Amino acid sequence: LPMRLTPNHNLIIYEIEPEQQQALEEILKSNGIIITPEGIEPLVRYSMACPALPTCGLAITESERALPGIIERIRVLLDKLGLQQEHFVIRMTGCPNGCARPYMAELGFVGSAPEKYQVWLGGSPNQTRLARVYENKMPIQELESFLEPIFVYFKTERQAEESFGDFCDRIGFDAIRDHCHSNQPTPMSTNSENGLVNEAVAAEPVKKTVSTQNRRHRIRVRDELHQRIKEAAAKQGKTMTDLAAEALEAYLEKIS
Repeated sequence: LPMRLTPNHNLIIYEIEPEQQQALEEILKSNGIIITPEGIEPLVRYSMACPALPTCGLAITESERALPGIIERIRVLLDKLGLQQEHFVIRMTGCPNGCARPYMAELGFVGSAPEKYQVWLGGSPNQTRLARVYENKMPIQELESFLEPIFVYFKTERQAEESFGDFCDRIGFDAIRDHCHSNQPTPMSTNSENGLVNEAVAAEPVKKTVSTQNRRHRIRVRDELHQRIKEAAAKQGKTMTDLAAEALEAYLEKIS
């Protein structure tokens, strides 16, 4: 039978004689192949990744092997936030060459360092609008804490029937960053048995002690310092932003 490969990594078998159809469907089903697009879970159906490691010499980090786990983590997060019915175009590549077209995705991951990715937002569902880079090096271990405030903002401020990519393009990155800086996500831990995440039970609501108005600048810190700030903020029931702001204000007051 003749076959064709599609730009979305799908396979089309055509010129099937009517008497062959049932036998062919049984063969495909017996091998676990879903034969109708509607039978594929939407987050999976509209996702794509390049091969990356271990077969591509240009790869900086994982892509094809990592994407199923990433999609499952995103699905768990959407379920947690009451967005079970949402789906969007997700693309992942292991290097900036972008062979899976992440630069047109609603949510794109582009490998920028081992286990770190650029995050691209704002592409359209039909991929007729380019996305823009939102973050240059997101550690993949922080996927949930990174995406949760963005998804919360999308849930509360979206227009009727607005897609995730259209929302990000309309609302703008400055507004998204302001919202993320003002809202600390619920801590989540990884289950060592299945690699999925478990929502931690918060002892009490997070306290906000520092004004969040006109906060747009970002400061990068070393990984070990970031972890110490994260642990201290959790102990004190504050956001990392508020704790860091208090510490910097106290230091600057001391030396002035």
